[in-house]
Amino acid sequence: METKLFTEERQDEIINLLKELKSVSVQNLSDHFGVSGATIRTDLSALEKKGCLRRTHGGAVLPKTTETYLQELGIQERSHFQEKKAIAEAALQYVSSHETILIDNGTTMSAFCTALAGSSLSGLTVYSNDLYGMQILESKENCELHLIGGSIRSGFHYTYGQQVLDELGSYHFKKLFLATSAISADGLTTVNSDLAAVKRAMINASEEVILLADSSKFGQVGFQKFADLSEVGVLITDSGFRKKEQKALLKKIANVITV
Repeated sequence: METKLFTEERQDEIINLLKELKSVSVQNLSDHFGVSGATIRTDLSALEKKGCLRRTHGGAVLPKTTETYLQELGIQERSHFQEKKAIAEAALQYVSSHETILIDNGTTMSAFCTALAGSSLSGLTVYSNDLYGMQILESKENCELHLIGGSIRSGFHYTYGQQVLDELGSYHFKKLFLATSAISADGLTTVNSDLAAVKRAMINASEEVILLADSSKFGQVGFQKFADLSEVGVLITDSGFRKKEQKALLKKIANVITV
């Protein structure tokens, strides 16, 4: 019979192997340690619960942090990582256990999914078109995930297209956690028409819109408008935006929270 110490030592070694190899399989670990596949799967499940790895079909990989994801994207927004993290944590107050929510895509949404995954909230049902956000939430126990299917925009980790729009058109959500590329007095805009169409469909499918946006987005105008400011119920942002902008927002958005 295995001792507790041996189990812990084996799990420590699994993490060391993952750090070296980046991925491991149940079969290779079973051969390496001379134990059954069932024992290895138990080890991987225990380590996944601790956030040490992410289970895959037949093995495991190291979990990506939101910070790592931002670095991989290679976009300017990664300089606002701390602001996004604080905004994401503040947004948790708008989520209750056993609730069904819709989550938009983007780096701020990845930070929000990371906050959700680490929270004590349980019984959540999450719909999203964000592949990476759903990947983050895979590690959360008692969380039902639904990826909205469609074409995948290469390099940006989200689905789009008519299939996404049709699926969203058949749903009704209490809450949408929304992202935007730019905010101005004229409304919310983003970088392309396909993405704008998805965001518009998400808003149409939801009762309440909770916008998560760091202050670098203010005063910017993107290619395609997808919403008026008056459609936003709650805006959560950081304290970096100017007083003049704040006054303009408060006239059109009922609830503005700064962190």
